[in-house]
Amino acid sequence: KNVLPDVPHVAIFDTAFHQTMPDYAYTYAVPYEWYENYGVRRYGFHGTSHLYVSKRAAALLGKPAKECNIITMHIGNGVSHTAIKNGVSVDTSMGLTPLEGAVMGTRCGDLDPAIPLFMQQQLNVGPKEMDTILNKKSGILGITGKYTDRRDVLKHCDMNEKRCQVAVDVESYRLKKYIGQYCAVLGRVDAIVFTAGVGENAVLIRQKALENLENLGIVIDKEKNLSTFSKSGETEISAPDSRIKVFVIPTNEELVFVEDVVAILNGTYKDHTEYPYTFLD
Repeated sequence: KNVLPDVPHVAIFDTAFHQTMPDYAYTYAVPYEWYENYGVRRYGFHGTSHLYVSKRAAALLGKPAKECNIITMHIGNGVSHTAIKNGVSVDTSMGLTPLEGAVMGTRCGDLDPAIPLFMQQQLNVGPKEMDTILNKKSGILGITGKYTDRRDVLKHCDMNEKRCQVAVDVESYRLKKYIGQYCAVLGRVDAIVFTAGVGENAVLIRQKALENLENLGIVIDKEKNLSTFSKSGETEISAPDSRIKVFVIPTNEELVFVEDVVAILNGTYKDHTEYPYTFLD
């Protein structure tokens, strides 16, 4: 601001999309004073990505976003999933910080909260070092001991490297569980969307996350899935008889940033449920 005093500064928070969550989704079962005094609650992240792909999925479904129930799966080095009901976020996997939720490249995701306390005693480390371990040395890296990039992991799966196979199975299993949870939360689900680097390109992880879910109305077209990558653009990978559509949609957070900033500077910004983004159709 000192260097460019006459240039407007706009901050875009990827927690904003999740501010529609009800209190029972964002409240933790810890002393309530933690929320009142320290703001301890679920906030969620990757909101701009979830916003973009959910609205693109609604367009592919041929329905207004406010009439759609969608599960969005943002899977990159960081991973988060969101349950979107009638166009707004009602639950999401990341929490107070991005550490909660799915297995990620270097983050542990959901785990027994007593484990860090136990391991601090075993390793004789303090909270700062444990925070580093959980955020930077866990997840896919922690299981494999070598890799965070899923391309490396999948390559070594083909070479029968056991820890890589375990890492893929753990990640896919956790994805499947979140799909089931959010199906229960939403009741009716119109579509599931995979996005971000892994979601758009890791064929095997998508397949393992979606297989054997026919009882939920999810039937994958294996050939379409095998041939779908980021370069494929927006692609449906579900079979014709799948009650729930499954899409791979490359995310475009930058476009949302630009349109939000322009609208704010022009004084025309509205809540995302009302704002006429160019990508709605």
